Amino acid sequence: MTEENKKVAFKDTMAGPTVILFLICLVVSGLLALTYQVTLPQIEKINAQIASEARQQVLPDADSFTAFEGDLPEGVTEYYIADNGAGAVATAQNKSFGGTLTLMVGFDADGAITGVVITDHADTPGLGTKAMDAEYLKAQYIGKTETENADNIKKDSGVQQITGATVSSNGIYGAINNAIAAHSEIGMGV
Repeated sequence: MTEENKKVAFKDTMAGPTVILFLICLVVSGLLALTYQVTLPQIEKINAQIASEARQQVLPDADSFTAFEGDLPEGVTEYYIADNGAGAVATAQNKSFGGTLTLMVGFDADGAITGVVITDHADTPGLGTKAMDAEYLKAQYIGKTETENADNIKKDSGVQQITGATVSSNGIYGAINNAIAAHSEIGMGV
């Protein structure tokens, strides 16, 4: 077989396109990895800013926050204490309709809830997210120092669920109970 016939044979087989496709994938993967590494610090900075704004929203009397470094109760991912003694903010999670729901709960120095903000969810827009409405959250949770800590929102006479969004309402209720448990355990970090 001549040299020219070998070149034609390689192109006519599956090996030629396979090698070319492999090289293209390798280059594209390398470029994606490079892009990720270049943008990661900016993404982290933006996420930190969003979290800081959410903490300020749920505990507006705080001037700045310090992260609690100890062990956190189950269902709580972060706990920040206001540097001026205004209270604390817990980031808590619970299972909801679309997966894991994450929220922040602010507590004043006396342990009363000052604000609730949903920071991440995958629930159905519309009906499922009605339980995440700021007015609903304010009416159900602001000022409370505890709930009946029932295993289901339907069993708590002090909190009303959104009809048609039971799973979402229950997910929020469970995450808030996780935050309350963290605040009861940690308090102001003393």
